[in-house]
Amino acid sequence: MRVCIAAVSLCLLTLAMTGCGTGMAPGINSTTLPVASPTLHGRVQGGQQPVSNAIIQLYAVGITGTKSQGTPLIGSTVTSDQNGNFVITGDWNCTSNTAAYGNNPLLYITSYGGNPGLASGTNNTVANMMAALGPCNRVTASTSIFMDELTTVAAAYALAPFMADITHVGAQGANTVGLVNAFQTANLLVSTVTGSAPGSLPANATAPISELNTLADILSGCVNSTGTDGTCGALFTAATPSGGTPPTNIVGVILNIAANPAAIAGPVFGRMPPSPPFQPTLTNVPSDFTLALKFTGGGLASPAGLALDGSGNIWVANASGNSVTELSSTGALVTGAAGYTGSNNILGAQAIALDRTGNVWIADTLLSSVVKLTVTAGTIQSSASFTAGGIQGPTSLAIDSQNNVWISNFAGASVTELNSSGNAVGSSPLTASGTLEAPFGIAIDSAGNAWVSDNQSSVVAEFSNNQTLLSGAGYTDSAILAPEGVALDAASRAWIADSGTNAASYLVSTAGSEPTPFTGGGLAVPAAVAVDGNGTIWIANSQTAGSITKIVYGQSAPLSPAAGLAVLNIPSAIAVDPSGNVWTANTGDNSVSEIVGIAAPTIQPLAAAAGP
Repeated sequence: MRVCIAAVSLCLLTLAMTGCGTGMAPGINSTTLPVASPTLHGRVQGGQQPVSNAIIQLYAVGITGTKSQGTPLIGSTVTSDQNGNFVITGDWNCTSNTAAYGNNPLLYITSYGGNPGLASGTNNTVANMMAALGPCNRVTASTSIFMDELTTVAAAYALAPFMADITHVGAQGANTVGLVNAFQTANLLVSTVTGSAPGSLPANATAPISELNTLADILSGCVNSTGTDGTCGALFTAATPSGGTPPTNIVGVILNIAANPAAIAGPVFGRMPPSPPFQPTLTNVPSDFTLALKFTGGGLASPAGLALDGSGNIWVANASGNSVTELSSTGALVTGAAGYTGSNNILGAQAIALDRTGNVWIADTLLSSVVKLTVTAGTIQSSASFTAGGIQGPTSLAIDSQNNVWISNFAGASVTELNSSGNAVGSSPLTASGTLEAPFGIAIDSAGNAWVSDNQSSVVAEFSNNQTLLSGAGYTDSAILAPEGVALDAASRAWIADSGTNAASYLVSTAGSEPTPFTGGGLAVPAAVAVDGNGTIWIANSQTAGSITKIVYGQSAPLSPAAGLAVLNIPSAIAVDPSGNVWTANTGDNSVSEIVGIAAPTIQPLAAAAGP
């Protein structure tokens, strides 16, 4: 399987990443590192005005944990001239960070203060800005750097899951692959060469240009001020959610908006300047300020299932396309125009999952089979179809840490377990003593137990990893009607998307009080559910005016607005990647959406944490 060709920019990553062998990305190796740090040239601009006397600093990301302190690389003071231009000489180097990135750390650049063309002596100390540059060995003397409100918006949104403030951007261990990909996402949104949107998008992608420009315009009023004339203070107030901490600078403002995209959308939209410098812009207050990239092509046709590999590549099951689509972590097509067809043994791909060794498994509802693909560098190396263990009309599958595949048989009223060779395990098919009637979703918890939602009997069944039925007549909260998607959090709570009641519930395997289902927050025909690295629940609402819902355990209601977050067309599947982006497969318009930086990073594939 091709899990190493996503643009992973870590040359000599000392901690192995899932499925990536050496951890070496193509075209990047120790011999390409600069011997001497090059002289860099750039420009700082606020709106359409140069910012003079801004202090410039170059940072390597932190390596001691998520949101850890970055390392400043410039030893002397560098400032922008009257035209906003700056020059960084050889007084910096990539090796001032540790070898965690093979002496090739991820770099970002910042500006602090400066005069945006106002009276002499003006120094707007709250107008800090930034741009996400990427791996050190890709920053050369020919690199042109542009910093403005747009590069600041892109960097803050993409890096938000790894960022506490402008000096604290970092990751550690397995999360480093997510940070690498997050830098790439920032550069998809906005170019650090031109300071405009979009950036270097793949041909199959569209970016939210009007939203990006609007956010940059909102910042520009403060940037192009003295910082003390009330303009910035009004923006800081608008960017403070109820009970929240007011930001104290421009980067803090955009981080607050990224973290509260709906709660403060109206107030911050009201800070648009009379003549917005970035065009085109939104003309009305948005329901939220989420930023979503959209991808099409590559065989996407009624996409019904979604999964991620260890490099953050996206795998999509196409229900009407007889195929599987693979996108890189940046959304670029890895598959050809028709996707992977698996020697034409795929007819109704409904669900998809990856095992720990990188094999791709597909539940084919129409052929009543499960297909296993081994893919390397965009080419299918092997393809096999399995029907053992009573597979019949499968709608979902999940893989445990031992690479055993659990399948829900919607038409067979049962569950099948296969080993990695496609042979039936134990007593498959499992009927849960007749409890199962139309099993739909399936997921594996940290103990390796399988949880199955039944769309017809309105219960959830739980099997131990040795196939013992643990749920008796089935778990219910006395309100579940037509459960579909299921996902497990770190406390082994099973979260259920219930399309029958437009609600979400969680269930536990121990006796106790039944929790009240969540409603509102955009919940409408909820079809799929995912859990991020902080245990936050994300649910896809599968209707034409679709959205996602955010739920946090311990809260009494969803933390999303009445319409949900984002604007999607029948999202049928959902997943959270290692960068904290939420991905949805949208059946209504044959697309895949990436909602940038809204969640907490996950470790992928899910099988890595599905059991001991």
